[in-house]
Amino acid sequence: MRFRLDVDGEERDIEVQPMAGGFIIRIDGAAYRARTRLAKDAVDVRIGAKTLRLRFQGDEAILDDGIHRVRLVEVTGEGPDVIESPAGPGAVVEVRSSMPGRVVRVAVAPGSPVRRGETLVVLEAMKMQNEIPAPADGVVRQVVVAEGETVTADRVVALIELRRPSAS
Repeated sequence: MRFRLDVDGEERDIEVQPMAGGFIIRIDGAAYRARTRLAKDAVDVRIGAKTLRLRFQGDEAILDDGIHRVRLVEVTGEGPDVIESPAGPGAVVEVRSSMPGRVVRVAVAPGSPVRRGETLVVLEAMKMQNEIPAPADGVVRQVVVAEGETVTADRVVALIELRRPSAS
């Protein structure tokens, strides 16, 4: 996910890329490896040896080092949510969350046919709603999250059995 964030009046270009066990976060081109862990009302973000507790309240981000005003300026692109392995028709793939958040809506049920890009789950993270789409045409085999549940980044949210493309 790429976005431009205004923090205390200074715009920053941010890119968040999920990877096994965490994220790579690029801030104005500088790359950092990060891990996150949800706390009761905050997110603990570990970058290197340093861990910061992050909490959002309205347009403020409350960090260990103080309160910062934040404003999302623009979202310039969405990366695909993670598919665990390359697969063909009939394979079951894990669809994972690309960020931590709270499940606000589960849009499918087991047995539901889905098309590539169709919303499976909607998460709320950093006061924004993020849709997790189906990575390909298929059938939902299992939904492993529930509305109101808090999920971590890289958490499996659904299992999709890929289906053979139909002839047009």
